[in-house]
Amino acid sequence: MDITLILIFLFTGFLIGYFKPLPDLFYRFSGYITELGLIILLGSMGARIGVDRNIITQIGVIGFKSFILALFSIIGSVILLKVFSMFLKENYLELKNAEKLDQEESDHRLTIIIIFSVIIGIILGLSVLNNDSINLIEIITTYALAVLLFGVGVDIGLNKEAFRGLKILGFKILIIPILIVIGTLLGSFFASFFLKMVIKDALAVGAGFGWYSLSAVLITNIHSVELGSIAFLTNVIRELLTIITLPFIVRYFGKIPSIGPGGATTMDVTLPLIKKTAGEDIAVLAFISGMVLSILVPILVPFILSL
Repeated sequence: MDITLILIFLFTGFLIGYFKPLPDLFYRFSGYITELGLIILLGSMGARIGVDRNIITQIGVIGFKSFILALFSIIGSVILLKVFSMFLKENYLELKNAEKLDQEESDHRLTIIIIFSVIIGIILGLSVLNNDSINLIEIITTYALAVLLFGVGVDIGLNKEAFRGLKILGFKILIIPILIVIGTLLGSFFASFFLKMVIKDALAVGAGFGWYSLSAVLITNIHSVELGSIAFLTNVIRELLTIITLPFIVRYFGKIPSIGPGGATTMDVTLPLIKKTAGEDIAVLAFISGMVLSILVPILVPFILSL
């Protein structure tokens, strides 16, 4: 799927979510659109991994590359945000008069479903499917990706709290996700030399910003199953490293740098932990940053791979 179609599905979903022209019943169940798209996409990606025996035999090497890419991406993001925070008081970006975002605990059920979707796909690829099934898998992936992008657009459009926060803070808030983008790509750039990877490939993996599902599927479709597998593991590991290291980062680097490691996941999975360790003011900034990065993933990944 090219970048034009990606933007069309994403923007259409955003408009429908923001202006809400459809009956309320649709929005009540709109979250299931994204969930269904994720399950099908990750299942098909798992199937493609299972069909490709070369990936299975190289899983150890892929895991090592993924850890290094995730680690370097986090380090780059934290360093740039630390430098940024040194040039201003942390209360400069506090939302003293803004509404606070109420975020429930992450949906661990969905995380389990996602993991099982990949595992089941791999099992099917190993035991049932073969190379003749690749065309069918690609067709399923394309349609499921369209559903996912549309659902993501709807979810972003429905989150009007983030837009209210943006109005209060102005466009200075965009400095944070921009620095995360630069820090992640710089980290991926240096990791590519350490791992002897093609620079463009490393940058594309880093541009997932922790969104392991979408970035992995995009890279698998555009580039290869192997690089898509690296992207999946890299961004899963980035999320896990964020959860493990966040209290340490807040303590020794400050509140603003704590937004960096989670990347796109700061609008959902890692947001509750940021709120707990860094405070509600930083949680609002993290939510907006995560939303911006989520918008950039389906744009940057295909763009980098097309260079």
